[in-house]
Amino acid sequence: MTLIESELRAALRAEAAAHRPDREAMLDRITRAAMRNRTAKNRPGPRLKITGAAVAVAAVLGGGGFAQWAVAGDDGPRPEPAPTVVVSVTPAPSVAPSLSPTAKPSTRAPKSRTPSRSSSPSPSIAGPSTAQGALWSDGSVAPDGDSQASSVVTVTTSERLTALDVTIRLNRTDGLVARGGSQQVPGASVTSTVTEEPSAFVYRFVLSSGDTLEPGTYTFYARYTYPEGGRDAGADVYAAAATTEGGAAPRISGDFR
Repeated sequence: MTLIESELRAALRAEAAAHRPDREAMLDRITRAAMRNRTAKNRPGPRLKITGAAVAVAAVLGGGGFAQWAVAGDDGPRPEPAPTVVVSVTPAPSVAPSLSPTAKPSTRAPKSRTPSRSSSPSPSIAGPSTAQGALWSDGSVAPDGDSQASSVVTVTTSERLTALDVTIRLNRTDGLVARGGSQQVPGASVTSTVTEEPSAFVYRFVLSSGDTLEPGTYTFYARYTYPEGGRDAGADVYAAAATTEGGAAPRISGDFR
């Protein structure tokens, strides 16, 4: 297709306006291109691979001397056309992001448990377990002369208790006589009982309904007498069951060895 002079000039000006080239640098580049073209008319034109925004600049340079003539005006001589420029545009590959689902954390609140203050847990004596949850315990024998002593259970709690039941079970030995139980539980009321069974004396200490125990250490005593010469406490055991203000129900047990 052959363009007339006015159409070619309009096309070059529109292309230059669209890409806003540096006029001084363009004139210098076009002039040098025109000088090279005069000395190498018969040399085959180079093949260029231009991508992206360089297409517009290549189109302007492809005009060679015609671009110089269009910018300089009508008065100067018309230079010969520049060698043909082949433009190859390679589009950049499109990469789609890979999305992986993210697990949402659970926002469900744990169920709360409200303890009952009107009932006391009943301990069951099993294998020794002197610490569980908020409770810790220890059993020992405190002699009081040659023929009497106390089996002592110490209970420590790290949380407020709304119920506590401590049981001390003394194995029947020759001449053993129960003398009652006592405790050191300041700030609360505790009932104590002693039950005689065929094979044991059972001392029980129960925190009164409606009372609470603050975090701390509490002591329980099972008092008794025995014949002179000593007594074997190897078969004696104890247990404790509690309910914390938070609703937990720890149980502990042990012996006096």
